[in-house]
Amino acid sequence: MNLQMKDFNYWKKLHESETLEEFSSDTIGLLWLKIKSIIRKELLSGFVAKNAISLSEIALSKQFEELFTLFCNDQVKSHKILDEYIREESSKQVKKLDTIQLVSELYKLKNFDWGGDYQNSLDKYLVSRYVKALQSYETLISKFDTEINPAVQGYVLNSWYNHWSSILIEHIFKSHPSVLPTVGQIKNVDFFINDVPFDLKVTYLPAEYIKAKRKEKGLPVELTFLKSKAVDAKLSYDNKAKPSDI
Repeated sequence: MNLQMKDFNYWKKLHESETLEEFSSDTIGLLWLKIKSIIRKELLSGFVAKNAISLSEIALSKQFEELFTLFCNDQVKSHKILDEYIREESSKQVKKLDTIQLVSELYKLKNFDWGGDYQNSLDKYLVSRYVKALQSYETLISKFDTEINPAVQGYVLNSWYNHWSSILIEHIFKSHPSVLPTVGQIKNVDFFINDVPFDLKVTYLPAEYIKAKRKEKGLPVELTFLKSKAVDAKLSYDNKAKPSDI
């Protein structure tokens, strides 16, 4: 495509269609994503004030386009000042999070049980299993103590755990010097590694799968390995706790 055609709307359309490959290989596309990262009222106002930029538009969506058009004139400089501002703001966000306390809080959840087979969609589960399935009011009421309440509790607790553990994992990446965070949420982009946008996905690997793969590769038992690395890194842990907790 002709470079002249890769305007603001071109990148907007690519992003909305979740077609992100081209952003990784085009400095203008990266510029679009980085600017989008700061298109929040408080972030943008701080950015323009810091860099003595005057915007004529009022609406955020229009300011986004205006700033993008302006920054395309000197891409190298634009990337530099955007990266600097994003790192400063990210550092402020990181300092607000007490990671040690958060880890301690997450360890308090001992049983990871969703309480139902709704696969992360509690509303659909409740509607299909109870609202639409039961005609008797008394039968529905009887389910609250035995089924519905545990299901709701499990959903809330596990959603809480997944949310904050994901935040911690993001911080591991964001602490690396090669990683540029996104200070404002961008759909499908959590951070940039060497200017390549990444969307972080977290999942669980079955313990037996990990055990089998480590044995297959001749690696030591995972807990034994982690304990030795904890000693090397001078990390403290409760050696008397259950293996799963350690």
